[in-house]
Amino acid sequence: MPAIDYLKQHELNAELKDDNRLRVWPKENITPSVRDWIKQHKEPLLTELNVVNVQPMMPKGIRLAWTIRVGDKRMTMAGIPYTRDQALRAAQARWPKHDVEIIESTNA
Repeated sequence: MPAIDYLKQHELNAELKDDNRLRVWPKENITPSVRDWIKQHKEPLLTELNVVNVQPMMPKGIRLAWTIRVGDKRMTMAGIPYTRDQALRAAQARWPKHDVEIIESTNA
């Protein structure tokens, strides 16, 4: 599961600060176990947030990350520049036995 999705499941938001630091909020949702998880997964979080921050430079309609639904699971597909249709076809090819839907781009 992508690291950002884990934070979303715990009703948390994250952003990359200018000095390549991670900011997670709201603090009242950060339990001790979630805090430990964030510390252990800081590098994947920074990587995912860097991908999202590059997206505004992509040509219109192309994103490096898309939020998708596969069956009853919500996840982020990230790393390859796709249009919405390309992302849907890639997800359907990867999970051919599941109902797949593009929910949104993670940075529209």
